[in-house]
Order: sequence, then C-alpha cells, then structure tokens
Amino acid sequence: SAGLTLADVQNDAPFNYAGGRPVKNWWGSNYRGLLSLRYGIAQSANIVAVKTLTQISPQLGFDYLQNFGFSTMVEKRVEKDGSVVSDIGQPLALGGITDGVTNLELNAAYAAIANQGTYIKPKLYTKIVDHDGNVLIDNTAPESTQVIKETTAWLLTSAMVDVVTSGTGGSVNFGNMAIAGKTGTTSDYKDVWFSGYTPYYTATTWTGYDNNVSMKTSAEKNLSKTMWKKVMSRIHENLEYKSFPMANGIVTASVCSKSGRLPIAGVCNGTVKTEYFADGTVPTEYCDAHYFSNICLYSNLTAAEECPFKQASVIEQVPTRLQDNNLASALNTTPE
Repeated sequence: SAGLTLADVQNDAPFNYAGGRPVKNWWGSNYRGLLSLRYGIAQSANIVAVKTLTQISPQLGFDYLQNFGFSTMVEKRVEKDGSVVSDIGQPLALGGITDGVTNLELNAAYAAIANQGTYIKPKLYTKIVDHDGNVLIDNTAPESTQVIKETTAWLLTSAMVDVVTSGTGGSVNFGNMAIAGKTGTTSDYKDVWFSGYTPYYTATTWTGYDNNVSMKTSAEKNLSKTMWKKVMSRIHENLEYKSFPMANGIVTASVCSKSGRLPIAGVCNGTVKTEYFADGTVPTEYCDAHYFSNICLYSNLTAAEECPFKQASVIEQVPTRLQDNNLASALNTTPE
C-alpha cells in the first residue's frame, strides 16, 4: 500500500514524536545512520519503525492492525476525565496502544503472515455435541480473509528469518527447522514476548509479573524466548526439516544498502547487496546517498579549488528525502 520494500532505508538519528518526546533505540544513545527496513526488523530498530509508520501514516498502520484481527484497538474514545485517547498515532509503531493486545490475537496475526497472508480467526473449539452425538454448534468452518499479498507475507517472513539467524531472536533457534519471528519488549522490561513460526506451527509466549514490576535478571528478560524454544523444539522433534517456500512473483536485485536504490558502479562499492522484491517493485532510480567529491586531506572537508591537498573521494550523505522535515508533512496523528 505504501510502496516500500525491504531495501528502503530510514536514517537512524535523533528523532522525536510529534509531541516532543525522543524516540529511543533499545541499544542506547548511539545511532547507526542509514538502515534498511530489513535491518530495522531484524535488529528491532525503534527509530526505523516510528519513522516508517510516520511516513506511511499511522492511519494506514491502524487499518492494517484491524484487518489482522486486533479487536482491542481504540480509534477514538472519551475517558471519564474528559480526555480523548486514540491508537492512531506514532507510538503505534512500537506497540504503544491504549488497551494492549491479547496473546491469542497477537499469535493469530503472526499466523496470518506464516499462512501466506491469509488471516484465520482463532477458535478454541470445533463443535459442541449433546449426549446422543447430535451437533449443537458447529465451529469447524474457518473464517478467513486475505490481509496481505502472498509476496508481502513471504518478504516479511524473509526479514523475520533474519531476526532468528542474525538479529534479536537468535536464542530461539533449535537447529533443525526454519524459523521466523519477532521479539517484543515494553519499557523497563515489564512485558516481554516472542512471536514466531515455522512451516508447521505459530506460537507466542509472554513473560511478565501480575503486579507489573520490571524484570531484572537476564533469565527473566529472556524467558519468553527460552519458553518458545523449549516448547517448539519438543513439538517439532519428529517433523522433517522444511524451509519457507518462496512465493510466486519474488525476484532479486542488487541495491545500494545505504540508499535502497540501484547502485552506481564505482561509487557504491562496498555497500552493494542482493535483496528480494515483489516483481514490479525493484527500484528504478539510482543511489542518492553516495557521490564523488574532492576532499581536503588536511581537514576531511570539501576541498576548495585552490586546496593543495584535495583528493577525489566517495562521500556518503543522508538523502534529502529522508530528512526529518519531510517526515513531518506525512504525519497524521489526530483522527477525525
């Protein structure tokens, strides 16, 4: 819907919510510069997530969450004290919502991605019969809707495989099955999740205290991943290895990892990578993050014409399209 791909980039740099509160990454106060959306997913880069939702609009993100079966989302509600709350805002990118979510609905949403983009409403029973075997209530027929395209689901799965192989969810890997998933942590480690799936099953684990105190030890903070691995490894003990089958319509292309666009020969050397795309979404424009310029070897700044120490060098810059003033115009946090 928004025309973005896993190769698209955001600038991981200081960024505030519209109200002025800084967005923080889990790894601390340092920033990593131009990061692809694939990297943002794999490494749980909060600033990448918030900037992306700001760019596509919180309303679009909210609409998709409703399509994914989340029934607790608040479009607009007047509280007893007269204040108005809404989940249509930038914090939505990081799960900052009014009433939270249930594990059942969270798991069903990830299962929809695992199921090639088809959401199936979760059920706790299939039928009810009386003592004579007569069916009183039949709940066997699935209620399903296509939420995202098969290619989109596969691309999200590919990115979430990276979460397990090289990102924040590495400890869930039990070694004999393809796994995709996502870690989740609220402020001060009061809640921790892992939602993940294999070609066979989807599971979600949550860890937290009933009295909402913070978890302190490493074992507590990692318990969701520990539980997920122990349960899922047992479930898969006698199942043959499977990988996630590639969706029809997926192609590969070389891009510059710093711009998400086609690389310029001799300029983007060292930043070229191969990425997956839905057919028809491969970028057609060339890198705007690198350019040649004369640099003064004495100051490392752009050299004046008369500089005796100038040398032609490749310079990396933040593209104008990614500068924060351009994001501001995309923001729409107040529902009508």
